[in-house]
Amino acid sequence: MLSGDEWATLDELLGLEALAACPTSQVGIGRLAFYGRCSTEDNQDPRTSLAWQMGEASRFVEPLGGEIVEQFFDIGQSRSLPWERRGEAGRLLQELKNPQRGWDGLVVGEATRCWYSNQFSLTWPKFHRYGVALWIPSLGGRFDPENTVHDMAMTITGGLSKSERQHVQRRVRAAMAAQVVMDGRYQGGRAPYGYVVVDAGPHPNPRKAQEGYRLRALAVDEEAAAVVERIFELYLGGLGLKSVAETLNREGVPCPSAHTPQQNRHRRGDGWQHSTVKAILENPRYTGFAIYGRWRKVEELLDPDDVAAGHVVRFRRSPQSKIVRSREPAHPAIVSVDVFTRVQLEIRARRGADMAARASQPRTRVGPKSAYLFRGAICCETCGRKMEGARRKHGVFYRCAARTLVPGSSAALGHPPTVYVREDQLSRGVNEWIAGLFSPDNLDETVAVLVGAQDVEDPAEATERVFRERIAAAEANMNRLQRALEAGWDPETLTNQYNAAVAEKKAALAGLEALEPAERLSPADIRGMVEELGAMKTVLDQAGRADLAELYGALALEVSYNHKTRVADVSISPTPRVVSMRVRGGT
Repeated sequence: MLSGDEWATLDELLGLEALAACPTSQVGIGRLAFYGRCSTEDNQDPRTSLAWQMGEASRFVEPLGGEIVEQFFDIGQSRSLPWERRGEAGRLLQELKNPQRGWDGLVVGEATRCWYSNQFSLTWPKFHRYGVALWIPSLGGRFDPENTVHDMAMTITGGLSKSERQHVQRRVRAAMAAQVVMDGRYQGGRAPYGYVVVDAGPHPNPRKAQEGYRLRALAVDEEAAAVVERIFELYLGGLGLKSVAETLNREGVPCPSAHTPQQNRHRRGDGWQHSTVKAILENPRYTGFAIYGRWRKVEELLDPDDVAAGHVVRFRRSPQSKIVRSREPAHPAIVSVDVFTRVQLEIRARRGADMAARASQPRTRVGPKSAYLFRGAICCETCGRKMEGARRKHGVFYRCAARTLVPGSSAALGHPPTVYVREDQLSRGVNEWIAGLFSPDNLDETVAVLVGAQDVEDPAEATERVFRERIAAAEANMNRLQRALEAGWDPETLTNQYNAAVAEKKAALAGLEALEPAERLSPADIRGMVEELGAMKTVLDQAGRADLAELYGALALEVSYNHKTRVADVSISPTPRVVSMRVRGGT
């Protein structure tokens, strides 16, 4: 029934009147989820951090009729990690796909704790795709993607978050370097082999001292310090790194990870290695002076082809300009500065002053060597290590020497001085087995296995699917922008977006055209190839070494040799799927 107001009925049908009569504050924003984050660098504990962030979010949404029904809170996750690689944030993104999730919006306590750099521009489209609103206190309301001020504010928020993190890092590093230079203060971490960490009295800051903070310092571990002194003496006496390690292993001296297993749980503790000796010889803290900044954390792209995947932290040697030393001795010395300097000069003399000097040293010219047929594919069953190729006048052998094993280790028990296996005998047995796979009795089963190995998805097909999705997304974006132009939007505002969508489509099309999907063979094709080759045994016997090495590599052939029974256990895993086939044969 029409009322006196000619717009009343139409407004009621379109919902305009109800919308105008019910402001947002009265309607209520409904059920929400909360997300927050607390890094390990915070001085407050996670419970306190969760409480105040949750309080900020609640005070923001409750007057608007919002109710927080679920919470996601990351503890110990750096803000530089993308959301997909954080525990709770990743779970939140997965919940977006659940239509029964029970909430239609997300509220945060502090935006700078949640988004870093350009992360907001990478996560917001996912919320928008599943119809989840974002309520951000620093914006004063709901994020509006069509509001350029909101978009700019979140971009600035990500930049501020990144700037804050970098500023804190620089300030902390500078303060720690100053403490080392002026006071020689121990900055934490594992004590070098030869030292132990001891209490050094209350913290010089009165407030921290009242809270129970205490300083730490390095003290000499007499037993390990004697070993450190001997390592320096042996090296100056003419032994190399490996010879020093072998000498200590032969004498039964516990390695650092065996001497202090409580601080080396990540190591096996099965003996000295030349890299351990090298690290000790190059550590200047044995002179008694505190050193800071020899190693630094570097953030490297997890995947150079996918910048959005974020970075991973790696430890790299710092440039000399970043390394500082205390002005006075900070702890007892194990070796003198003179001895340490002589060792460094000796190390440089043995390896050459620089790469140019090493490159200028004369070298013996040798001709090209033929490939080892089982390079990297044969291992010793006793110790589990890969056997190395060795050429002799009467043939090629693969050997496993016990002298490189740690004395007294489980792998050294029952291991002969050297395990040998002749390549020609092993290759002859392997070729007979491969030929047997293609014999008339086994051909049907072999063909079925080879065909089945093609059932997994070709990587090119997955890449093609990604390219087609990119093309479809770019075309959808172009169509959206064209409709916006037809609706009267300013062309200058949309030009950059349209050009970017066109460039994305062209790039995806170029990648799609460059794809070369792997050819799939039918059972008939494989049978035809086998019949064309003829007798497989004859073909393998007449094949050259390079062809055989290529064949073994394509089959992903693996050999485990038992010296007691003189039997080689052989398996192949044709790409792309591991095929469970094993054979035993004498060599």
